[in-house]
Parts: sequence; structure tokens; C-alpha cells
Amino acid sequence: MAQSRTSKSRADIAVGAAQESVRASIEAAQKIANCSMEAGLEATQRVQASLKEALEALRPNGTATPKATPSRRSA
Repeated sequence: MAQSRTSKSRADIAVGAAQESVRASIEAAQKIANCSMEAGLEATQRVQASLKEALEALRPNGTATPKATPSRRSA
């Protein structure tokens, strides 16, 4: 009987440790995902700002609004 209780107790400890390990892994993955999303957002914002500056630089005096250009079908 004592050996059965010891085995069960060891199994419970092993299961608890495994659950804790999985929980820690999930939390770490969440942190990585959050950091990746933040980094991606920052990069996207920088690219958008650069593209906006490039478009403004192409406009005469930097103030004109872009005009629609005809598509190949209508040209």
C-alpha cells in the first residue's frame, strides 16, 4: 500500500511539474508574440512615414494633391 501511495504522489508531482512547464512555455510564447507585434507595428509605421515623405517630395512645392492617372484600359 505504501508503495502505491508513493507512486501516486510521484506521479502527481510529475504532472504538476509538467503543467507548470507548459504554463511557463505558453506565457513565454505570449511575451514573444507581443514583442513581435510591437516591433512589426513600429516598422510598419516607419515605412508608412517614409512613403508619405517620398510622395510629398514628388509633388510640386510639396503641397499639391496627387491626381488620378488613367489606367491602361482607359488610356
